[in-house]
Amino acid sequence: MPTDKTKRISEFHDLYEINNQAWHDFNVQACLDQDFYLKAQYDQDDIDRADKQNRVLYMFDKIGRQVNLLHGYEIRNRHVLKIGPVGNFETEEDQACNQHTGVVMSDMSRYNGYDTLSEAFKWGVLVQGHNLVEQWKDRNGQLQFSRLGYSQFLIDHGTTKDDLSDCQDILTGQWISSEKAKMLVPTKADKIDSITPLTSSARWEFQAQPAQQNKAGKRLYEQWWHRESIEVDMVQNRNTGEKMTLKEFKSKALETFGRDDTEFINSAIEQFKNQDGSPVFVKSREFQNKIRLTIFIDDVFLWEGDNPLGIKDFNYTWVHSNFCPEATQSGLKLQSFVRGIRDPQRALNRRVNQVIDIIESSVQGIRLTRDGALMNPEDTFKSGQGINLFVNKDFKGTIADAFQQQPGNEVQQSLFAAIEMVSKAETEAGGLNQEIFGSDDKDIPGVLHQYRTGQALTGQQWMFQNFQAAKRDLGRKHVQLVQLNYDPETVQKILNQPPVQGFYDEDFTRFDCAPTEGLLTDSQQNLYYQELIELRTRFDDFKQIITPQMLVEASPIQYKTKTLEAIKQAQQAAQEAGKAQAKTANEAAQLTNALTANQISQSQENIADAQEKRSEIPLNRAKTLTEINKNIAAADKDAIAPLVDMVKEEVRLQIAMANAQKRQQAQNAGQGV
Repeated sequence: MPTDKTKRISEFHDLYEINNQAWHDFNVQACLDQDFYLKAQYDQDDIDRADKQNRVLYMFDKIGRQVNLLHGYEIRNRHVLKIGPVGNFETEEDQACNQHTGVVMSDMSRYNGYDTLSEAFKWGVLVQGHNLVEQWKDRNGQLQFSRLGYSQFLIDHGTTKDDLSDCQDILTGQWISSEKAKMLVPTKADKIDSITPLTSSARWEFQAQPAQQNKAGKRLYEQWWHRESIEVDMVQNRNTGEKMTLKEFKSKALETFGRDDTEFINSAIEQFKNQDGSPVFVKSREFQNKIRLTIFIDDVFLWEGDNPLGIKDFNYTWVHSNFCPEATQSGLKLQSFVRGIRDPQRALNRRVNQVIDIIESSVQGIRLTRDGALMNPEDTFKSGQGINLFVNKDFKGTIADAFQQQPGNEVQQSLFAAIEMVSKAETEAGGLNQEIFGSDDKDIPGVLHQYRTGQALTGQQWMFQNFQAAKRDLGRKHVQLVQLNYDPETVQKILNQPPVQGFYDEDFTRFDCAPTEGLLTDSQQNLYYQELIELRTRFDDFKQIITPQMLVEASPIQYKTKTLEAIKQAQQAAQEAGKAQAKTANEAAQLTNALTANQISQSQENIADAQEKRSEIPLNRAKTLTEINKNIAAADKDAIAPLVDMVKEEVRLQIAMANAQKRQQAQNAGQGV
């Protein structure tokens, strides 16, 4: 009767055969795609034929130029992975998102996460067709990133989702050292040493042969990741909606009441009721996913258990090229970028080699040599100027009778046109145009050249869209892995601040955050610096709000402390200069006020003197009138009457003017003038 370990090995072998057969045609094409990029563009038949004809095969690679251009474009436009809130309003989750962004940026920068993704884009999307990016934990408890090539894994052949949500199994096979195997499975280190290295295997045929791997001291390390659905007992608080497993509920009951037996738990659930008599807690059963991992080394069962990192999903992110799950042929449903330009590349090599053969045969032509006529017949194979042919002394005849050379055929111009046509067809088959590789045509305006370059990349946006989706999936899984594998002390060391409320919420990745892309920087602080510059540049109002001190504090420059001290000194000097200027202005204002008050006082005195003098005028007029009255008796009343009336009218007017001025003065005094 087979043991459980033997049964698992048999199940693994059967599952491998099923998926390997389903993906075999694709793997064959992926191997050819990789060979073409690595400049192995001739098959064995072409090589054997050329050897028989004593010809040299020349290769004129155009695939590498297109692949490297797109790969370089991705690197140059690389974006940082951020964790942003779902809503548009400031909430507590925003702080948790900011902290997760800081952790993700730290891990991706320290452990080459972005470089690993770029390599997966090059080999997975452009060359091979697909790759897996794995997240795993090292001995120090830090999350690392690594890439698996097309020949190192098999995914469930029924997978249709980019995020592997409907994938049931992932099989991986890698040749690693014994030390790394012990690091990955430390509890089985002694058993690994006792296992005999594998000398032959029919699995993983697109990797190096076991004999070659054994010479390098490698062991075949295989993993079987299997998605399972299990039924779990749940307890829900109807008042808050919070759910937890019955196991977690028992754990809390043990901490609170010191008991977790089934009888006590059932009794506790029944006793907790609301005021209306309805129960607070209700029990239910739900199906949950989990990942089961089985490990083999050199075809020997080694370990089995739940996902070591704790998440209920695969630790892998699928980075793939053009994928059509509806295709019935496995060789067609997944195709790399190189797949579409292989035939034009093969045709270009063939045509160029034909032209070279014709040119070489034209130079040599056909040579006729009479036997015994020349002293050294091998001289006829020489080429160049001034070749001497020595004729035997016994030969009778002319040199034309001893040696003749017929010129070869000229190379037709249509062959060169065919080469140009094939070269252009290869570029266009990849969805690019010649402008994207640079143009020396001075008649084309720069704007038009830039437009044509952009149009060429528009046709390749599908691959960048797939890559962005993979990056978001990696960010979502990384948040879950951080929540399960980084304790608050580790988060404190990374961020220099403790995790906020909501950082460890189980539903955080489903409802509160969304992995997004932003400007790539070395740290979250540098990203904040770039965002400040963008705000200050785009909006004029922020030029006054975002100060130079804020920019320097957020900038990644060296000797930041000295720069901040210089800014602080400049600000203090400016404040002191402002205070001195304000003091001078205050003193000048006080002096001006004093002078103005003095001038007002003098003006008031002058007005008073003028009023006093004006008040004497009526008195003088009255005296004059009195004198006139005294002389009335002596003078003729009829003669002086008109003069008297005129004087009286003038005196009356003077008195009226004086009274009006007094009233005006009193009014001004009442108003504080």
